[in-house]
Amino acid sequence: MRHRALLVLASLVAVGACQRPPPTSPWGVDDATLQRDGVVVAYNLGCERGCDRVARGDVLWSIDDRRVRTSADVDAVRLTDGAPHRIQLWPRRGELTTIEVVAKPRSDLPPLDDVPPFWTVGAAELDRAPAWARRRMFGHASPMVQLVAIDGGILDGRQLVGKKRLMVYWDWGDRVEQANAVAFMQVLQKAEADLAAKSVEIMFTHLPFPTARKQPMNDSDLRAFAERWAVKGSDGAVLPAIPFYRRPNKTEYNAARELGLENAYTVMENLGQSPAIVVLDQRGIVRWHSEGLATPPQDAAVQAPEQYTIIEAVTFALESL
Repeated sequence: MRHRALLVLASLVAVGACQRPPPTSPWGVDDATLQRDGVVVAYNLGCERGCDRVARGDVLWSIDDRRVRTSADVDAVRLTDGAPHRIQLWPRRGELTTIEVVAKPRSDLPPLDDVPPFWTVGAAELDRAPAWARRRMFGHASPMVQLVAIDGGILDGRQLVGKKRLMVYWDWGDRVEQANAVAFMQVLQKAEADLAAKSVEIMFTHLPFPTARKQPMNDSDLRAFAERWAVKGSDGAVLPAIPFYRRPNKTEYNAARELGLENAYTVMENLGQSPAIVVLDQRGIVRWHSEGLATPPQDAAVQAPEQYTIIEAVTFALESL
């Protein structure tokens, strides 16, 4: 898959490069945590009894004497049945310990049903992203956000759960940012069919970053942008546009609709440099968060940083979710 993607995408024209951004150590997700052969707690929603002894970054080792290594293993136990469950876990700092939890289904997080007491992800699964793709949102459950599709409809962070997502957040404050956005869009156009075959949905999202120097585009502007920079396939025909999103304007914005899986952890306050890539698995866990451009290694088949960065994210979404 990687070889095919590189052959298909290498025809894009290279534009300006940036230096590789330094990795940012996120909450509790360090090498020691990821080397535990268990399930990382991304967020603790609480429960009737015992959840106060579980912290973000703890690693679940076993439930009712059954080893757990993936979120699917945790889901199979059905912790919300109201019965006591015996959990062995590794705290972020400390020795293996045993607790008992009791949880019941929650109905206060629509549109989600039968919400578990913890959002989780397998440590081995989380460890697949490269160091430069582990920025602030990495390892978190889907943060709070409100996005508008330019063809209609509004999504929030909770509604992102249930599908694998490759999201690009981008600004157009100067020519470099715009050129990077064009390169990312064109790569995604060429990769869309392969991503769709793996049930990965693209969300190409335009919004003002903290360093924004221009007013964001409206729906008409974004459609014109997509049409102007659309790339052609091998048959010479223009490829279909990828799904475009934007931040809501003042009339559309509703604070009550800015929702996520984590309370008060937002996308907007955790974006620093355009373009930012966020990849979510179907459970809503952020498995990739990179910002700006990564410097390709010397042996990389693609040496243009703007192409290399998005191709690596596409390959990750195809092979590691």
